[in-house]
Amino acid sequence: MITPFMSFKEMYDRLADDLKKVKYRREYYLPKAKKEILNARHFPAWKWYKYTVPESKNDYVLYYYVENPGCIDNPKYGSFVDFHINNRRYVVKWGSKPYRHTPNSATKAIRLLSFYNSHFLQRYNERFLNDNSLTSNDIACQYLSRNEIEMQIEIDERINKKIEEYGEGAKQGFCVKDGFCFTNSDLDGIFDEDGNREKDKVDAIMIEYKTFVTESMLTDGQRDAIAKEYCEKWKRSFQEFIKESKDGKLTLRLDP
Repeated sequence: MITPFMSFKEMYDRLADDLKKVKYRREYYLPKAKKEILNARHFPAWKWYKYTVPESKNDYVLYYYVENPGCIDNPKYGSFVDFHINNRRYVVKWGSKPYRHTPNSATKAIRLLSFYNSHFLQRYNERFLNDNSLTSNDIACQYLSRNEIEMQIEIDERINKKIEEYGEGAKQGFCVKDGFCFTNSDLDGIFDEDGNREKDKVDAIMIEYKTFVTESMLTDGQRDAIAKEYCEKWKRSFQEFIKESKDGKLTLRLDP
């Protein structure tokens, strides 16, 4: 079982050990989910089921989501971990992402843990779904299904006037289909004692999703700043991908 005393790398590796069983169970429930969603009176429609891996005791929620009746044969589906720290509940997704630690570093794949806290899910429901009948699992199912694609954005004073008060970890957020996510992040690894970032060995990234806002809640200045940063980030990412591909430095393999 993952615990708060583990490093992020250890958490990730424990969850990776569950992957085969979780995938099997997701496929096992898929026909049942399709059948139940087929009888839904309203769309979008979804189903979720709880599953505990016997060996690890990690608690998962397996979810299935259909946007409209035409998508019933091909629902979106996935899973998340139900995790608690000091009576605070988190929805945890895990995977990998391209990462560049310094401007001189090559891009590589790195372990990623995404923690969605209860406040984030509540705000998503209040500000987008607006349905008081939903459980936290219902909300998580809809958010994760609807917002699979996200673009990381650098946050400065144009987007949050008080950003300097929240520390370095809060200076990144995410554009998603339904709005914008403010987050806090932390790194796990071995870091050079003299502060030479080129010598750091980063093993994993944790991103905690703190709160959610819709586009209509942003000022014109915030929207303009986010749109500009979005375009710049996409352009930089594309240029770096092309350059590192040509130089033979593109290493997107997840190290053990």
